[in-house]
This record gives sequence, C-alpha cells and structure tokens, in this order.
Amino acid sequence: MQDFLKHPVVAGAVSGLVGAMLVDYSEFRKWKNLDDAVAYDWATASWRWFQGLVGGALAALGYGAVV
Repeated sequence: MQDFLKHPVVAGAVSGLVGAMLVDYSEFRKWKNLDDAVAYDWATASWRWFQGLVGGALAALGYGAVV
C-alpha cells in the first residue's frame, strides 16, 4: 500500500484533491449546525474535488513525462 501511495500519479491526485477541498474549508468553518451542512451545495463541491483529483493526476503524469 505504501508503494502505491508513493507513485507520482497517486501523489499528484491526492495533492489536487486536497487543494480542491481546501477551497471549501473556509465555508465549512462557517457552519453553525447540521442544517448548514444539509443546505450546502454538495454537487458543486464534489465536482470541484473530482476536478482537483483528475487535474493533480494529469499534472503528475505530465511532469513525469518531462522529467
């Protein structure tokens, strides 16, 4: 499992995912109760997280091809 996590594409994907999730972190901190979490636009957030994951993986692939 550790070898899998050390793969550049996986590391890039995780990095992109974390970066995308940090975009929503400030919004999460504003939540006062469960209703705020229910009202949150999870579809947009999930799409943003997926884009970060794929973007990070593709960036790692491109970087690996050049270096």
